[in-house]
Amino acid sequence: MRSPRALVRGYLDGYPLSDRVTFAYDVKGGLCYGALAGLALPLIGVVGRKLGMSSAQLAVLMGSQYVGYLLNIATGNLARRGDLRAQVFWPSFLARASLALVVLAFSPVAFLAVMVFYYVVSNLVGPAYSTIMRLNYSDAYRGKAMGHIRVVQQVVAALCAALAGAYLQSFPGGYRVLFPLGAAAGMASSLFFLKVRPRIQRDRGDRGDEAGDAPDLAAGLRELGKDKVFLAFAIITFVAGFPDKLMTSLEPIRLVDELGADYSSAELVLGTVPLAAAILGYVLCSRLSDRFDPIILLIGTIVLSSTRFLGLALAEVPAHLIPGSFLNGIANAGWDLLPLFSILLFAKPSKVSLYMGLYNALIGVRGLAGPLMGTWLYEGLGMRIADIYWLAFGVELAGAALLAAFWASSRHGSARRRTSA
Repeated sequence: MRSPRALVRGYLDGYPLSDRVTFAYDVKGGLCYGALAGLALPLIGVVGRKLGMSSAQLAVLMGSQYVGYLLNIATGNLARRGDLRAQVFWPSFLARASLALVVLAFSPVAFLAVMVFYYVVSNLVGPAYSTIMRLNYSDAYRGKAMGHIRVVQQVVAALCAALAGAYLQSFPGGYRVLFPLGAAAGMASSLFFLKVRPRIQRDRGDRGDEAGDAPDLAAGLRELGKDKVFLAFAIITFVAGFPDKLMTSLEPIRLVDELGADYSSAELVLGTVPLAAAILGYVLCSRLSDRFDPIILLIGTIVLSSTRFLGLALAEVPAHLIPGSFLNGIANAGWDLLPLFSILLFAKPSKVSLYMGLYNALIGVRGLAGPLMGTWLYEGLGMRIADIYWLAFGVELAGAALLAAFWASSRHGSARRRTSA
């Protein structure tokens, strides 16, 4: 029987050398980030509600993470000429370190301040990170490598989420211990990823890639405006992703106030179940991404994610949320990887950060508008939260139908592959 070290060596030998070096550090960073994701991140909204946050404060809390995304259109342009490692490391490291301050957050306002900083700063790194993934992993192995790293990450996250839920059931104030532990794991993840050195790749005829000669933001926006097909894709995914943001400020109220969820049940449906299901999702992505057009896979992802809204509309007790939570966990893996894989169909290597910046900026727009609209529907119009979940379910399915029509009318993936080959 082969030793674990021999199995790992045999697995790594299946990658080209350049991919192998990146994978070695990337997987260590993913493992550490998994600990952060399981110990702290699923609890943010529930802890905020337990501390006494109002629906308006919850809207600010959940919406703040999208401010960083909104700025991605600028950071995406910056990533075309800046130090990619620094652009990933410093925001991630500082944001994750700030979670240790939760130990001092005894009021809703203090907790809100820490989380707003974490969310805004940590979400600045997407374009630079995506560019490194484009440069350092070859096309044939990118889906496999990123998918398998996410599997490792999710296994760790699911185990940590289960332990965190059990711990909090016995010690309700124990989140003051879990958040600093998560911060330490997150900082270690950033340090591992700092060792990944981006490979240099130029596009012929793209003068904007020369050092110090990247176009300004206005020029970048004009470049994006010329790609009408990508803009259509971006608008459709905006619609498909909007329901999730619509419900972020209302979900803690639905869970805690209406369904009576305690820490243990909340950790189960928000942490353990979706994190464990995402393992299956990442395995599927790693196996299917090089066989099928990623846009087709994204359509299936959107349909799966809609089941979460259906479950929350129909639920009478927290246990009713488990099926939708599981299917949505699979979909979360698709939402994580497939937009990037789809964007690579549109963008030349030198423009990945710019295209990803626009995609993420639209996440920021819907992330800021969604919680405000959800709160308005609930408090302004007096709609029941369950009815708003029905609305979200319908919009999500409409987004899947639009993306299917887009793919069918353009056959976009195969055409792009031919032009970029």
